[in-house]
Amino acid sequence: MRPILRLGGFGLALMLVSVVSQVTDAGVGASQQPAASGVARTSSGTRGQTVYDPLLNVTWLADSNLASKETFNVRGINRDGSMDYQTAVTWVKAMDAYDHGRGYLGHDNWMLPATTPNDPSCSSYKKEGGGSFGYGCLNSGMGSLYYKTLRLHEPDTAVPISKGKPSPFNDFQPYLYWTGGTAAKRNTGFVTFSFNTGWQGSNVYQHNIYVLPMIEGNPFHTPVGNGKKLRTGTNRETVYDPLADVTWLADADLAKTEKFGVADIDRDGSMEHQTALAWIAAMNKADWLGSRQWQLPPPGSRCSGFDCEAGPLGELYYDGLGLSQGDPVVATPDTTLRGFYDVQPYLYWSCAAKRVQGPCQGAPAPGFAWSFSFGNGFQGTDLDQNNLYVMVYYPAPPIALPVASVHQRPCVSLRRATERNLVVRPVVVVGAGAPSRVSCLLDLSHSAPRLPL
Repeated sequence: MRPILRLGGFGLALMLVSVVSQVTDAGVGASQQPAASGVARTSSGTRGQTVYDPLLNVTWLADSNLASKETFNVRGINRDGSMDYQTAVTWVKAMDAYDHGRGYLGHDNWMLPATTPNDPSCSSYKKEGGGSFGYGCLNSGMGSLYYKTLRLHEPDTAVPISKGKPSPFNDFQPYLYWTGGTAAKRNTGFVTFSFNTGWQGSNVYQHNIYVLPMIEGNPFHTPVGNGKKLRTGTNRETVYDPLADVTWLADADLAKTEKFGVADIDRDGSMEHQTALAWIAAMNKADWLGSRQWQLPPPGSRCSGFDCEAGPLGELYYDGLGLSQGDPVVATPDTTLRGFYDVQPYLYWSCAAKRVQGPCQGAPAPGFAWSFSFGNGFQGTDLDQNNLYVMVYYPAPPIALPVASVHQRPCVSLRRATERNLVVRPVVVVGAGAPSRVSCLLDLSHSAPRLPL
């Protein structure tokens, strides 16, 4: 029998989420159907505060980058919202302690999305290296969200970047770029550089990452003058960097539009490392822009982490473009994706846990933490000093009431409840194979006074 909360004769049935109305593209948490290409559409619209996920039985915070707007007085958070793993743990604890211990939105059990061990859905399962990493990981919190709920497909980005134009480049992606160098430990892959945060690290070769070719020197005789700034070539298709003495393609994602007959390049231009080498070779064979000297950038010194300026990509990020740690090369467009907003097409932190509902405990390896990429659906591990983004959820669903239609003002018919100091909020409900929906959320954990059931 469902308990009933009596409010002066106004009975409110407390139950699990009830469908009130299907959401239209202009409604709260606009329903997002996958485009024909397989990339989920995004749009703007009125936004809810939380998103209930019935597949995991958790309630997500709808703002997928709250830390860029609210730090809860936690230090070490970059202005774009990214942070290292320990700062992420501290930030979540600060969410729980918010409002004199009542917690953010009245909840004190927020947690990082969990990654469970030995996930047989992962592409790496029982293969060389083992563990729960790679593509297709369906049983982690964010893997389930990416593949099942948002219905994305690897290696598609959750938020396509189509106008990445930091002068004098175009189509720059705020993600990882390949270098031609192997990692210090060869079994960890190849050196990569992040144009989202300025981090130089390594990634396994199966990861889909972008390519920015270069030529040593100034083969196109770009006028330099006495300055040290980046110079656009007279052909408008190259950029000369006098500090590093290298010439770049002005199109920082040429592979999106020019494949040179090479297969296995994703529609957004990203590719595995072996494919990157084949693409560079085909580019030279085609005598692109009259040159056969194109190459992947060298990594420079064995420097790793932030402020690695010895390699051409690091010099370009920090000196040529004048960026600092935590500065994406281009901003992510403000979009809504099936109730979620401010999703970053990059890596997010995840915690180790035995169950998706937590609690978080342990680590995949000393000094490492789990991560998940909304840039391509890849689940892996990262050094805990790296800077990634943070999404959170709390276990269990909200309490929802079937009282209003989104074609009206949501929850207006609960005026009498709000007059009694009960907090009522709209909540977006998402699920695989069904459109997003909106119900009204009666949040007893943040209500005053607390009434007995």
